[in-house]
Amino acid sequence: MTPVTPPSTRRSRRAGARSILAAATALVITAAGCSSGDYGSTSADSTTFTYLSTTDIMTEWDPAASYSNEIVAFPNMYETLTRYNSESGEVEPLLATEWSSSDDGLTWTFTLREGVTFHSGEPMTAASVKKAIERTIEVGAGAAYLWSPVEEISTPDDRTVEFKLSHAAPLDLISAAAYGAYIYEVPENEGAFESTSHGTGPYTVSEWKPGEENELTLTAYEGYWGGWEGEHYEQIAYRVVPQASTAAQLITSGEAHYAQALPTQLLEPMHDDPSLQVIETASWQNLFGLMNTEKPPLDDKRVRQAIAHAIDYDALIEGTNGGFSESEGVIPEGLIGHQEDPGLRMYDPDRAEQLLEEAGYGPDSGEILTLNLTYTEGEEDVATMASLMQSQLASVNIELQIEGLPWESAQWPKAQEADPEDRQDILLMYWWPDDPQPLSWYQNLFRTEEEILLNLAYYSNPELDKLIDEVGPLTATDPEAAERTYAEMQEILNEDAPALFLGNRRYQRAVSASVEGFRDEPMYANVPFVYDYSPA
Repeated sequence: MTPVTPPSTRRSRRAGARSILAAATALVITAAGCSSGDYGSTSADSTTFTYLSTTDIMTEWDPAASYSNEIVAFPNMYETLTRYNSESGEVEPLLATEWSSSDDGLTWTFTLREGVTFHSGEPMTAASVKKAIERTIEVGAGAAYLWSPVEEISTPDDRTVEFKLSHAAPLDLISAAAYGAYIYEVPENEGAFESTSHGTGPYTVSEWKPGEENELTLTAYEGYWGGWEGEHYEQIAYRVVPQASTAAQLITSGEAHYAQALPTQLLEPMHDDPSLQVIETASWQNLFGLMNTEKPPLDDKRVRQAIAHAIDYDALIEGTNGGFSESEGVIPEGLIGHQEDPGLRMYDPDRAEQLLEEAGYGPDSGEILTLNLTYTEGEEDVATMASLMQSQLASVNIELQIEGLPWESAQWPKAQEADPEDRQDILLMYWWPDDPQPLSWYQNLFRTEEEILLNLAYYSNPELDKLIDEVGPLTATDPEAAERTYAEMQEILNEDAPALFLGNRRYQRAVSASVEGFRDEPMYANVPFVYDYSPA
């Protein structure tokens, strides 16, 4: 599963967590201002790969609990048994070289790669893999829920790990998850995770300066199983640069290799710069408008349906100048259950007025319907969408009050208020998957929750809950049935309208032309697999 950040839970991951977009300010940035920090003299042809982020990098050091911004760094320190390739749609070997499952999907066997060591120098064995996964399950944080089908782990020998499941599940996909699937050396002291790494990845921690611009530096692990023949970056420097205009200046001046997210207006002139690559890629990160189904008037699905019909989605997409593409429902292209035509409610202002009139809020009611909407502060494309929604809803007698809030300190806490009246009416939030299957969206955003976490529409439908519980095992044993089930799940959401499907984020990266081998992988949002790149 997966949010934009989790509180150590995706809170930042989804929303703040992923304050994925920074403001494109009109400030004039001086050369001195753009060169602040220890890496001011770093050139784009150096052996240090400099990554510009709009938010702090490390919110959690424990690989069992990680569920937020640190995803951009962790896969360079920690590895998983398998890795997903969205281009081929295949699961590929990583720490495991082979795997197989029984016909009923209840037993999975993984063969481990030989010659792998942790950053301590100790060898990775079947016993250490078992210990790491069992600890992740026990900690029960972040994406640990992914391992819920596992009943027992055994180690027939040093290179074989066998999983017994309570119900069928695609463990090859689960083992490729972006969160909760890391293999790590379990230290005796739980506090030993901070400021260091206990993984098998190509890089290890050199320096961490929380709260500073040059927050995190990783350095090559000499004992990495992949070896260091050929050209590789020797270090990774993570630099926190909230202002998009500053990031643009740094990348164009050659002081950085990668800018996580830049607005279209700043990217346009970079297309003609031979020192840069502008790379645009479809993502698995979609934007929802989650409506407060426990608070009048949005507890009436006719009002929610009306709002869904009152929004001109094409205008929203156009307003972001390439930052988003049209939504295709919950599941983006490239995942099981994706539908080219998911039957979403489309722009139809006449139908919107009809539904509002049925609910007692029509133009002749004499009452303006006032709703408040929150989005994550600093996300300029999202702010643009919210402003357009405000204008569109005004035409059907709805006054939309908009507020940009810091995710962790304000937006997420407001969404978790005990009294529905104290929560927002509509919350704009990103989601992307924890592992290469779409169950994450439904499990986290739309399944009934007794305690508020990520279902911030506060939506409950027992029929949908039942399908959510059934579709996971079907994915492992009967993919065609899983496809049909996901289509049925989307139909339920279309009818109940707990959420607005606003669009899918398009990644727009500025990357130094000196970087060879760069490829965006939508399964691992904003992750640079730096070992796979080489300096030209």
